[in-house]
Formats: sequence, structure tokens, C-alpha cells
Amino acid sequence: MTPGPLLALLAAVMTAIHRLIEVHAATRGDAIAIVDGGRSISYRELNATANTLARRLMAAGFRRGMRTDVPMAPSADLAVLLLAILKAGGCYAWNEREPDDRSSDLLMSVGGIPLEVHCSPNLPVITRGTDIACVLESGAGEPPIAVPHATVMSMASRPVGDRSPWAGECGAFDLWIALMSGVTAVVPERRAAAA
Repeated sequence: MTPGPLLALLAAVMTAIHRLIEVHAATRGDAIAIVDGGRSISYRELNATANTLARRLMAAGFRRGMRTDVPMAPSADLAVLLLAILKAGGCYAWNEREPDDRSSDLLMSVGGIPLEVHCSPNLPVITRGTDIACVLESGAGEPPIAVPHATVMSMASRPVGDRSPWAGECGAFDLWIALMSGVTAVVPERRAAAA
């Protein structure tokens, strides 16, 4: 599936990354969103699980505009966590190059990824295009770069195939491009085996 004019129009009108993913969950929920080794997650499962986790994060005190560091290798669980952070109105700092494969303290504080999710409605948290989605740590004494939802949303029209590798690009932009386009994000086998 190649992003077309409708996707570009949706990206222009929508204000948050997760809203496009919610559209895919509602319109083609059984389509596979993520493949991580032998594990596949549909758009419906991804969206509902992230909704449940976002509610847990908010119940634990996570609020709109808050930032959290996420030191995890690319995986289906990481995708759920990043999506939940966005749905709760927060932002994340993630860079796969960080040599820390511990689970996020934030994830541990809410009891991990929900295992059984039957139906969990989307959250009413208001997210604007100017709200920060992720923070890129530039290192070498340089200040971090705050990336708003609108910047990531502008990448939705990049062409992708039916399956797009999640190569661990800084900020998880390659993950969002695949999911906003409604295609399958694939955790490469070498990463899936290491996770």
C-alpha cells in the first residue's frame, strides 16, 4: 500500500501521530501492524493495548507534556509503550544506540504491557501538532532536539512498501512512518532475537 492523497490529507488535518494509527485500527483493525520474530500484532490489538497502558500511565501520575526516557531495544512491546506515551499526551526520549536494554522504569511502575485487552476506547487527551512527541539526544554537549507531532506527521507521505523494517532510527521515525501509513513494521530478526 502506497500512501496516497487521502493519507496526505488526513496527516494535514490530524494533529497527532496516534490519531492516524487509531484510524487504521478502526478501518482495518485486523491488518498486521507489527511483526516481532514469531509474534504479530494487529492494528486493533496495538491500539487497544496502548489505550489500556496509557490509562495505567495516567493513573500512575503521567500527564500531558511529561517526558520519559525509554531505554529499550526495538520490539513490539516498545512500540506499544511509545504509542501509549503519546496517547497519554507525553513525549519520550528513545535512541536504540543507548547501551541499556533494561525495561523502562516507567513500564515497570505500571506492571508491564497488558497481556489481555479486549476493548479499550481511545483516550480523549487533546494533543496539538505543536506538542512534543519525542526528544532526540544529540550528545557531545549539544542540546536535545524536541520534535513535535506535526514534524513526524509530515513524514506520513513518504513512500513505504507493504512491510517496512523498523531499523531503529533515532526517535523511532521509521516505526511511525510505517504505522501512520497502515503497513506492517517489522522488527529485524537480529533485533528480535536480541530483545
